Amino acid sequence: MSDLHDRLDRLRQAGRLNRRPVAPPDAGPRPTIDQPPPPAPLSARTAPLSALTDLPGTEVVQGADGDFVLRTVRYELGYSQGQVRVGDLLDLPAGYGAIAANDPDLAGLDFRRVVFIDTETSGLAGGTGTIVFLTGVGRFEDDGYVVRQYFARTPAEEPAYLPHLADLLADVTGLVSFNGKSFDLPLLRTRFTMAGLRPPNLALPHLDLLHPARRLWRDRLGACNFGRLESEVLGYERSGQDVPSWLIPSLWFRFAAGENNVDDMAHVLYHNLHDIVSMAPLAHIVCGTFGGAIEPHAGDLLALANSHAGRGRHSEAEAVYHRALKASLSPMQRSAALAGLAASLKSQDRQDEAAIWWQAQVELNAPDVEPYIELAKYHEWERKDPSAALDWTQKGRQLAERWRPGYQRTQTLAEIDHRLERLLRKLANRASGRG
Repeated sequence: MSDLHDRLDRLRQAGRLNRRPVAPPDAGPRPTIDQPPPPAPLSARTAPLSALTDLPGTEVVQGADGDFVLRTVRYELGYSQGQVRVGDLLDLPAGYGAIAANDPDLAGLDFRRVVFIDTETSGLAGGTGTIVFLTGVGRFEDDGYVVRQYFARTPAEEPAYLPHLADLLADVTGLVSFNGKSFDLPLLRTRFTMAGLRPPNLALPHLDLLHPARRLWRDRLGACNFGRLESEVLGYERSGQDVPSWLIPSLWFRFAAGENNVDDMAHVLYHNLHDIVSMAPLAHIVCGTFGGAIEPHAGDLLALANSHAGRGRHSEAEAVYHRALKASLSPMQRSAALAGLAASLKSQDRQDEAAIWWQAQVELNAPDVEPYIELAKYHEWERKDPSAALDWTQKGRQLAERWRPGYQRTQTLAEIDHRLERLLRKLANRASGRG
């Protein structure tokens, strides 16, 4: 057992469990029920916690189906998680969740009546044998944001807290999570069924932040795990109290087996607490950016425009493409922005405008034949000028001939040659009076 403690200490000393210390510009009001003070590394503590109930806001609840631990922490709406206040989400107009998720079922999502939900489990792979030993939920109540953590100290306490969780979920009209559609919610349904309980209505309108976050930030940030988004988007850095997700199951198994590693569980509760606290500010940035209330990072403009265009929001896409083209872009990004803008205009049957941007893309000298082919189509079908179409097709072929030998080059040249043959026949027929 001491080996695991030693490993935790080594990781902390190496900085692998500590995030970079960053002082936010304004920490804002503190939670009215204080969070536990940052504990020292496990091996350095002189006064370890004797019980989880030593944590502020924590109590043992005696329910009809047994006991469990409940922790409640209340935050003022002005409390800042990094650079964003938890209550900022409530200022967004209705419907922004639907825009972010591209889901019309979220059009009426009222963030005052949703639950932000996250679980900690006995295994990260899921499955019927996986125990949800900790479920954290956050919701706006009156003038605050309240987080409740339902914690099972042993497997037997999981069915004890589930009815209480169901009572809370019965009073909400929507859900917000981070990868909850694929992980948390299916597991909770299973655990209710395994406990012989009727699952609550989890088929509520559900905003899963992972998917719009990836569309918006993957190009700039790469990995879009929750910790990365906390750091890069919210400007929030967790303290040394945090533990990595992969370590949590083993820490809980030791606690459930009676080792009384209370400090470890305090770290797990801290981890889950801040997942829930950060979720509201993150939802504010995601929904506000997609809805147009928040100015996106310059490096995210192209991804945002592409997302709008891919979901048929062409007026929003056009505006963001123009903003992206005024930003500092690499040649490849600029070519992609021009191509995206032109494609959006074409889909609206605004061919003359699209041709301007295909021409601009050609002038970048990017190794992409697509604008040449699009200009060939434009001149053939819109301008009724097969000679100009032939000229653009030939220029596109000259570019493709310079590509590295391979499948893409072979296929592209074959498609261009097919177009060339057809255009030459059309011109020949026109010259002979048959076309």
